[in-house]
Amino acid sequence: MFFQKINYPLINIMIFIVLLLSFSHHIKAGLRKKSYLISIINNLKNSSVKLKIRCQSKENDLGYHNLSYNQSFDFQFEEHLFHKTLFFCHFWWPPKQNVFDVFNNANRCVKHGPVHTHTCIWLANVDGFYLNGVKIHDWS
Repeated sequence: MFFQKINYPLINIMIFIVLLLSFSHHIKAGLRKKSYLISIINNLKNSSVKLKIRCQSKENDLGYHNLSYNQSFDFQFEEHLFHKTLFFCHFWWPPKQNVFDVFNNANRCVKHGPVHTHTCIWLANVDGFYLNGVKIHDWS
């Protein structure tokens, strides 16, 4: 007969390749890095003293910045594949200061922060620090 010799391993490989190609766009979407924006805004009204900040991660030191009232320092990055990126900043507003993580969680900027955001807007106010409108830290 004409169909007597069927190469089953070859058929299995072909089926696997077809399935792999059909799901490849889902795999690529899952592996894509997400981009995040961090914005730190000096909201210290009626202050002649500038807000001094220094932000860094394990790999990147973004340097020192002196922000006047209503001025911002912004930076953008792509999250690591396994969500391990951490950025922290040190804030000085004499005689007060504080240091804390400004990004450590891919779903909410920081643990216990507002959920589902890729834009982390930090306001430095007289009474503390706000993330996307929610008070997170006091001055030390």
